[in-house]
Amino acid sequence: MKKFSLVIAVFAIVVSLSLGTLPNHAAAADAIKWGVLIDLSGPTSDWGKNQVKGQLDAMRWVNEHGGINGKELKLIVIDDGYKVPRGVAGYNRLVDSEKVLGLYIQSTGTTMTLIKKIVADGVATIAASFTSKFQNPAKTPFSFFVSPSYGTMGRIALKWVRTTWKDPGRNPKFCYLYPDNKYGRDILAVGKDYAKKIGVEIGPDQVINWPTKDATVQLTNMNRFGPDYAYITSTAMNGAVILKNAKALGLKTKFISNIRNFEESLITLSGGAAEGTYGVHPIAPYGADVPGMKKVVESHEKWHAGEMGTNVYVEGWVNILSVSEALRQADKAGDLTPAGIRNAFEKFRNFSTGGLAPPMTFTKTDHRASMAAKMYQVQNGKIEPVSDWIELPRDMEYFGK
Repeated sequence: MKKFSLVIAVFAIVVSLSLGTLPNHAAAADAIKWGVLIDLSGPTSDWGKNQVKGQLDAMRWVNEHGGINGKELKLIVIDDGYKVPRGVAGYNRLVDSEKVLGLYIQSTGTTMTLIKKIVADGVATIAASFTSKFQNPAKTPFSFFVSPSYGTMGRIALKWVRTTWKDPGRNPKFCYLYPDNKYGRDILAVGKDYAKKIGVEIGPDQVINWPTKDATVQLTNMNRFGPDYAYITSTAMNGAVILKNAKALGLKTKFISNIRNFEESLITLSGGAAEGTYGVHPIAPYGADVPGMKKVVESHEKWHAGEMGTNVYVEGWVNILSVSEALRQADKAGDLTPAGIRNAFEKFRNFSTGGLAPPMTFTKTDHRASMAAKMYQVQNGKIEPVSDWIELPRDMEYFGK
């Protein structure tokens, strides 16, 4: 019932937005449309609902604080159920019918399927898929995202494992757990190559597909290798099953979750099994002591009293704050077009969200927003940092791979 109510609540917000009924101080007559193609009913809907809630709240806050140079920012949200055909249809509707200036796309599969079309259409996109394949503007000139890539974060986790390893007699042993889809496989080649270079031994992959009902077989197979660490690429409602099963099996392996799995919801969904596990993340946990968090928490408590805030919600804010800045710059330049938005993003130099994410820099030849993330651990039911910023060099070895 709670999940059903949340879906209804999300769609109620979307409908009221499309009718222009939410209060704001920007001029409704000059609305700027931005699309959001996201999963609100499929296997990653737990993540999608928190993300869209953050984006809608950030949009509302932007409009209540002047909008885009006085123009209203209007999000058009479409639920694709994390299915590529629905995602492609949603994209076509947003671009062809809604005439959005740009859009946010969650699904890796949908984004990869649409790569050539996005280039041909010349539509500015913000991806939730942090694949490094969108970092090279020579190939994907209109694609951006607000984080280090999945591969960069995977390498940051490996670097942390290697630099904190205490046994001089052998190298740390490491395994990958992931669903067999484009998202799950994205970091494997880069991660394994980097692990070999820095002295981390990689064991057999374990494919754990969605929806995850039980991962006992895969975890038992993994345990034969005896990994010191296992890296989970998943989402919280699926990753929670893995951690529950691992706890029931009494495994000694230390689990590291990727950005899409490591969030506050994982703690609740796992029933305590996430305690002591790690995550690599560039987004500040909800309520973190950083300057940009004040408006995020105040808005969440005002509009969603009694609900849990998450770093996914914070990421939703980061997405819209960065989009809003690009839209403002493009509008000031008299070029409020997809090309103008792209040019505005490419002028970002250490763009700050007040500590919600690492400062962002994009250039005409490099669409990597940043190369830094932190390692966190679940301690006493809370996400706590266990490292400072770990930053990799902005070199070209893994650029676009």
